[in-house]
Amino acid sequence: MLKKVPSELQVLLTHFEWNLQRLDEVLKQEQSDYFKGAALQRFGHTYDMTLKVLRAFAESNNLPCQTDEQCFETAVNNGWMEKQSDWKEMAADYQRINQKPPQDAETVYGKLATFHNTFSQLFAKLKAI
Repeated sequence: MLKKVPSELQVLLTHFEWNLQRLDEVLKQEQSDYFKGAALQRFGHTYDMTLKVLRAFAESNNLPCQTDEQCFETAVNNGWMEKQSDWKEMAADYQRINQKPPQDAETVYGKLATFHNTFSQLFAKLKAI
């Protein structure tokens, strides 16, 4: 059973929600190079915020969350994310776009709506705790 969510976690959830909203907004823009770049950047920020939230939730419940993979596994094992979630692909794509120069940016951009959905489902489950 999970503990009550402390106020620090509520703040992180608010930031997570803000990032989700900004990602959604940029995905609705025209598909120009500028907006594609902005969407990829917002994906990176949302991914980073996701990990901060997962680490905070895991820490507050004495659950393991050292690496990105372990954090996502903890989220799945605790019912915060669906087992069939595309988190492994998402983590790999996050690494691709953070390379210099970014790798496969066009391919990753095509997956952002799916990733946004995954983030949104995670947010909804964490908010309900």
